[in-house]
Amino acid sequence: MPEASRITAEEALRLRHGSGADQARLAVLAAGDAALAGDLAEWDRQDAALRALYAPVADEPVPARLTETMAAARVVRPAPSPVLWRIAAALALVALGFLAGWSGARMLQPAGPALAEVAMASFATYAVEVAHPVEVGAEDEAHLVKWLSKRLGTPIRPPDLSQDGFRLIGGRLLPGDTSPAALLMYEDEMGRRLALYLTRREGAETELAFAEEPGRRAFWWVEGSLGCALVGDLPRDALRRLAISAYHGLTET
Repeated sequence: MPEASRITAEEALRLRHGSGADQARLAVLAAGDAALAGDLAEWDRQDAALRALYAPVADEPVPARLTETMAAARVVRPAPSPVLWRIAAALALVALGFLAGWSGARMLQPAGPALAEVAMASFATYAVEVAHPVEVGAEDEAHLVKWLSKRLGTPIRPPDLSQDGFRLIGGRLLPGDTSPAALLMYEDEMGRRLALYLTRREGAETELAFAEEPGRRAFWWVEGSLGCALVGDLPRDALRRLAISAYHGLTET
């Protein structure tokens, strides 16, 4: 869609919550604007998540103390002035918007995608380094494993990806959200690099999942107490095979 013909987010929201004609117009605009279509899909996802979160509460019976309060409020009182009504409504809308935005943002930031984002950022920072891609080289692997295992508080070992053409060149310690993180770097004969990001991650285990940013891709998962992500600039299928190899290398004794 040409830049001049794009609508603002405020206008898109107005159409989205408007009449049937407004929504039809919005659908036509979104068909020619990938960015707008992405915004609509994200808003739909957020709405679905909010409904899933609050639907059980909406179905609960109203507590007796609230019904009594509502009954008492039916006593006739002087009506407030229109100006006071408008001020109260404005304040309520501001408070509701802030609360919904804050709680929705917290709810829609699952640990997995955040894990992949941090891993891809770490890969982008260190994979391009020529002289210092790692702190401890693979020639001192025993020390590397002991050091990183101690700092993460859980035993780790670098998976062997040599059958897939990648050799370990070393690793480094990084800061993490709840604990230190480890970054293990691999390289093939063509000079292509992979980074395996490991950190302590409490919560339910997950299946292998995919994430992507310009110039890098990641497969991430949570197994036991470890959150793991394998990152590289490889075709998705090739990276997935390597991630499966890394998974087995980390979990199998």
